[in-house]
Amino acid sequence: MAHRKRDQKFIGYFEDALIRLGGMGLSPTLIETLRAYGLLATDNVTGFHEGRSGSGRFSTLRRAIWHVRQSGEQAFYVEMDLQNLGGLNAALGHSGANRVFAEIAGVVRRELKAAASEAVLFRHGGDEMSAFRIDTTEAAVRSAMDAVRVQVVGIARRRQLDDISHPKYPTDGRRRGIGIHFGICRILATHEADPTMVFAEADVDLEGRRRAG
Repeated sequence: MAHRKRDQKFIGYFEDALIRLGGMGLSPTLIETLRAYGLLATDNVTGFHEGRSGSGRFSTLRRAIWHVRQSGEQAFYVEMDLQNLGGLNAALGHSGANRVFAEIAGVVRRELKAAASEAVLFRHGGDEMSAFRIDTTEAAVRSAMDAVRVQVVGIARRRQLDDISHPKYPTDGRRRGIGIHFGICRILATHEADPTMVFAEADVDLEGRRRAG
């Protein structure tokens, strides 16, 4: 995707924090030490920003809304669920499941970053990931996620994980194997009144896609 020259660069919560900490005189070595204590942390499986604690994800959403209002650029929030992480853990153990999860996260990172000027990624739950995509289009977002789904199917087949059962639904053939579900919400300036609606709308989209298969 070719991007036009932009008047404003989106600065997410974590990038802004690093700029401010550097301005306060903290060295890169000291900042890395802070990460070890959970501040500005990245998830050790996906490499995404840690969204299971702290305010990073919500703060990034508020910044994205402000950026849309100021710049007029389109931005999107993408919610993602890894299908059947429990079955993956049962089949491979936690270490093996983490290696597969990391491979899938690498696909997500590559595809989402390729189709937007900027993309900020989080792991905010056990099997939940999310991304803010700045200066892109809905068609580009959906095309990227379709590419992710195809590649995850390929990973499942190559690793012979496309028929593992789901621990909670062992007889449900629709829940066998692994995959990825996603939901999308365009971030609008009007979301400033209630930013949490972005998360809610993406969740509704994701659940609708999950039911549709």
